[in-house]
Amino acid sequence: MQEGDFIQQQPDNGKASNRKSEIAILHDQSYLYVLAVFYIENKTEINQQLTARDAIGASDFFGLQMDPFGEAREGFDFTVTAANVQYDGKLSAFGEDSNFNVVWESDVKIYDNKWVVEMKIPFNSIRFPKEDLSNFRINFQRFSSTLNETSFWSPINPEVDGFLNQLGRLEGLKMINPPLNLSFYPFVSLINEKSPTGESKTNFNGGLDLKYVHNNAYTLDVSLIPDFSQAPSDDQIFNLSPFEVQFNENRQFFVEGTEIFDKSGYLYTRRIGGSPINKNNITLSADETIEENAISSNILNLIKFTGKSSSGLSIGILNGITDKSEAIIANSATVDTRQVTTNPLTNYNALVLDKALKNNSSLTFVNNSVLRSGSDYDANLTGLQYNWYNKKRTYSARFKTGLSQKYFSNAADEFGHDYFGYVGKVSGKWTSGVSFKLVDDTFDNNDFGFLSRNNELRFRADVRYTENNPKKLFSRYQFFVDHQQRYYYSLMEHEQTYIKFGTNGTFKKSQHNFYAEFTYLPKGQNFYETRVIDRYFNIPAQTETFLEYQTNRNKNVSLSGYMVLVKYLNSDIYTNEFIAGYGFRTRIGQHLFAYFRQSYESSPSKAGFITFENDAIIFGQRSVKQLNNSLTLNYSINSKLNVNARLRHYWIQVDYNEQFTLEDNGELAANNYDINPDSFDDNFNQFNIDFLAKWQFAPASEISLGYKLGSTFFNNDVRSSYFDNLGNTLKENSSNTLSLKMTYFLDWNTFRKKKKQKSASNI
Repeated sequence: MQEGDFIQQQPDNGKASNRKSEIAILHDQSYLYVLAVFYIENKTEINQQLTARDAIGASDFFGLQMDPFGEAREGFDFTVTAANVQYDGKLSAFGEDSNFNVVWESDVKIYDNKWVVEMKIPFNSIRFPKEDLSNFRINFQRFSSTLNETSFWSPINPEVDGFLNQLGRLEGLKMINPPLNLSFYPFVSLINEKSPTGESKTNFNGGLDLKYVHNNAYTLDVSLIPDFSQAPSDDQIFNLSPFEVQFNENRQFFVEGTEIFDKSGYLYTRRIGGSPINKNNITLSADETIEENAISSNILNLIKFTGKSSSGLSIGILNGITDKSEAIIANSATVDTRQVTTNPLTNYNALVLDKALKNNSSLTFVNNSVLRSGSDYDANLTGLQYNWYNKKRTYSARFKTGLSQKYFSNAADEFGHDYFGYVGKVSGKWTSGVSFKLVDDTFDNNDFGFLSRNNELRFRADVRYTENNPKKLFSRYQFFVDHQQRYYYSLMEHEQTYIKFGTNGTFKKSQHNFYAEFTYLPKGQNFYETRVIDRYFNIPAQTETFLEYQTNRNKNVSLSGYMVLVKYLNSDIYTNEFIAGYGFRTRIGQHLFAYFRQSYESSPSKAGFITFENDAIIFGQRSVKQLNNSLTLNYSINSKLNVNARLRHYWIQVDYNEQFTLEDNGELAANNYDINPDSFDDNFNQFNIDFLAKWQFAPASEISLGYKLGSTFFNNDVRSSYFDNLGNTLKENSSNTLSLKMTYFLDWNTFRKKKKQKSASNI
């Protein structure tokens, strides 16, 4: 039993907690048992907000963080709220992955002067060194909503870089040899999909996910015929830029336990099952039209293997295979159809080897490959990264290099390189760092990664001062200066420079947060808006002022808002921009949570590419207005039954007024072309509804009902009002998906135990 004061992280960092806590730990060969007693003045100070699993909300909670290897490189977080809602996460040096989910048990009881938590965590759910547990690290966290207080058993000093390296030691653990860790997740689903044209199809699917942990060190995840029908919709936008839009990964298989694969930032798992590579490269004759064209490739199976040896070598292997995709081409003259392959059978593979070194340093090797059947090209990415820390973790350095390769059957192969380096002081009140990044003009890892642009040389430096123990008004505040210079590498032409001054902090009494930044950007050159290699467009000098304020999210009602003012200097085309947004959160009773968010952008006059005319690059003077509204509702009947709904409406109007020719010196000039700027006007709307109800009827087993609706409306009426657009969007024919899915958790040990009991009863 550990009894005594926890130490505050906030609001008064380093001081003893205002409430007493007691912790006790026991273990056997299968489970770690934790008992936590938290004393209070009376039960009214406890917030028991019901939320979905992995959503803590504003509830009081108890968290247990552990690092079984004691290397401060990876760990686990098991948290229970006062409403007995569970949260589990995977900890690493780069943050926390909340998509980590395992089976464990908890219970909570509330008394007049205390609340008590019990945990039962299977050793099968974590990785640990079976041979030696002497370096097992652990910490205990308590949050009090009434006091706005976060405290830890082993103090967390915010002036020390890192979290896992500040955990305490758990002594007395004996050698543990848990039983076989093998589990199955069979599922069945019924899915009805309706297209905007009214076509409807219903599919009954079945599949199996399997998880096997070998020697409590290596984990194998297999998904046969995966089903991602209930993944949330993407936040689609109208893209005016020359760059691809990157979407979040919302598919559970790819977000759970995959943190090792992105240590060097080269992996983008949305490529698996993404758009076919030749979807937009179909050659048609005069009488042909595209009748069907798949927007995504079908995933056949997925395999994920991760683990860590006793010598500190972590390994990760991710493999996915997608089926061939075909488009159907119809000929109106002959009434015949033909099929065109838009995506061949493709194998995606990612390999990571990560070796722990002295002082939490590491050396990481990465290889991502894409192999396509037939004549389509293959791609490969090889990367190497070294992370270094000194003994006291005061200073750090990071170096990375990557080689991209494309292999063609009928053309010369392509190779590209990128390099990154960073050196900095990472602990203490004063921190600083300098870095450089070089990506040459042939580097391209977009077959299994995401790179919005290449051909870049960038230098950056920053200095920060952070005070975590102010005397009076604040519990924390910070000042910083950030400077960057970017060059178009192949021509060594300057693109953009900025210098940024900023401050942020937290008020001690209210726990409100504020942020303020001022940025100055001298005149620069944009080499990508032109859509032509090595041509550039001059950007005027500008200043940006950013302000944000957040009230305490632990209250039943909280607000946040931000504002950006952009002022252009010495420009005849660009005028000042205004960007703003706010969010409103409220908790109604114990069960209901609502969050409304709205953002608005107004750019009365700026310039952008619109078309080509002969060999001339044509830009247009345009105004842009953009409004984004979203409403999220969450109703938790209990800790096992939850309903979530999200509505989003995105609206943008782009109004072109003038058109110009881009000259060789990057300036815009009038011309005599017969081009009507109004013909490029855009009025675009996207409306989505995502609904998901989940009932966990047994450990790790659930029944879920999902509904997704997507509706798009666009024209060139840039004078139309918001409510007219919303009404027209709702009237449009929409695509929708209705899905019912059941997943059942089968543990091999439970099955084997029941089989033995049945055999014994028959004797």
